[in-house]
Amino acid sequence: MAGAAILAQCLRAPGIRAPGFRAPGTLRRVLTACLCLAWLLAGNAMAQEFDRAAELKRYRAWLNVFTQDMDRLAATREPLTDAQLDALFERSVVPGSRGAGFIRGAFARQTGDGAYRSHYGPRPVFMGVLESGIPAGQGGRYPETDDTLARTDLTVWYLHVDVGDMTNTYLLSSGEFTPYRLPPAGTFERKAYPFLLMESREGALRLGGVSAELWGLVTWLHNAAH
Repeated sequence: MAGAAILAQCLRAPGIRAPGFRAPGTLRRVLTACLCLAWLLAGNAMAQEFDRAAELKRYRAWLNVFTQDMDRLAATREPLTDAQLDALFERSVVPGSRGAGFIRGAFARQTGDGAYRSHYGPRPVFMGVLESGIPAGQGGRYPETDDTLARTDLTVWYLHVDVGDMTNTYLLSSGEFTPYRLPPAGTFERKAYPFLLMESREGALRLGGVSAELWGLVTWLHNAAH
């Protein structure tokens, strides 16, 4: 079963409620309609600047490779060095980037000797959110300020995600976005829209970072499902 389907099944399970939110059926339908309308209107405005079809094709190609790399990490039973972990994700994640650090923090655990062991973490929710993702626009080059990270050009990729009513509730009612909106083409804004950082070389993508805006949604859905 695909990650998005697994996630949807989990979130439909009886007894699962998101703490702090009350969304009756009518409110859920209104939130969903508002979210879809906002996305469509923003999409029409940005159509000339961003080729959704072409970028979706590139995104899906990257996600296919990234999923394979995540599967290999989950199947690894032996400890991995930094170099081995980078090599495992060489095709899908920029070594030394925020994305590489994200993999280590979310899906690996460091042992006393500095090696890394695979950690499952909120993987089903994370992969389900990514599988639902549709590139919605770009926010230009990410203004990296950390000199310890890999020096490579990373582009902000705003990602439309939808894995059900709870997604809409979080995006529109959680207070994490001020408000939830798709920024204009080439504009980078925080607390506006979930995004990834992507490196683009010779037509192929590699992950350079996962935003707090996207990871916040993942952790919220994960906690709600448990």
